[in-house]
Amino acid sequence: MELYDINRYALIVTPSEALLRWAIREDPTIEEEIDFEDTSDLTTVYLLPDFDEMEEAEEWLENNFMPILENLLSEWVEDDSNWPDNLALNHFEKFSDYTITNMVIDTQDASYDEED
Repeated sequence: MELYDINRYALIVTPSEALLRWAIREDPTIEEEIDFEDTSDLTTVYLLPDFDEMEEAEEWLENNFMPILENLLSEWVEDDSNWPDNLALNHFEKFSDYTITNMVIDTQDASYDEED
């Protein structure tokens, strides 16, 4: 197997305990599905553009967090009328544990994603 360095950044997002507790208050039946000791299976990876510096990726996130936050919230509470009002960056920071990395490695070459 060969490894292929992808010239992209990745945003790795896991729902925070605050989000999970809020979601349980909205729908108590989901509590049995959540293992608070291991939330790794709840993680989503978003591929970002390539940047020269990590600060650029952080700035990109500040300007583009909303669709990611909306996706995160909708995974847990589908009815957006139950979401917090006036969503802002602080909601993203409260409801997610996230990290940005510039080390993205693909185990498949580019032809893997090509359609036949």
